[in-house]
Amino acid sequence: MPLFFLLFIAIATGALSAYAGLDEVRHSSDPVWRMEAFLAFALFVGFVLLPTAIYFYVFHGDWFLFYWVDTGHATWLWGLLVVLFLLCSAFMGFVLGATFCRASRNVAARRIALGALLIAVAVWPLAWTRLSVVGSYRQFTRDYGLVPFFASPAFYSGLAMLIVIGVAFGSAVYRIDRHTHASG
Repeated sequence: MPLFFLLFIAIATGALSAYAGLDEVRHSSDPVWRMEAFLAFALFVGFVLLPTAIYFYVFHGDWFLFYWVDTGHATWLWGLLVVLFLLCSAFMGFVLGATFCRASRNVAARRIALGALLIAVAVWPLAWTRLSVVGSYRQFTRDYGLVPFFASPAFYSGLAMLIVIGVAFGSAVYRIDRHTHASG
């Protein structure tokens, strides 16, 4: 899973989590970060999305960053930026969703989530020339030793993690929705 894919997934899941906690979001005067819906979403981000991003950065870093940078140089800096971008995207998605839900614009919150999902999916065909092969920055720039994506560990681990993300997010949304309706 490339970085931009995960960033837009974080935005979409944030907006959908806010929408799932609609009753709490609308009726709570607490700041966003103190809402139970946000805390449940933060657990999803911390236990699922963040480890996914870290895995791809550590094991397929150059591919994960579209071969734009050589992650072998300043490894910690690029890793820190990945973590910050993902956390900011997730927070931004939830805040956008909560803002629209508080304003009784539920359709807008759902449209943000759908738009972010569509952009996440569009990353693949738009960047396919870079994503179609897996290797290091040096291999990509010198065109040797690259492995086709569908035969690489990035494909199999990405498929497994996509399933985990789907199941974990479905469970988180179910719990958020159930909890906010039970307490409301």
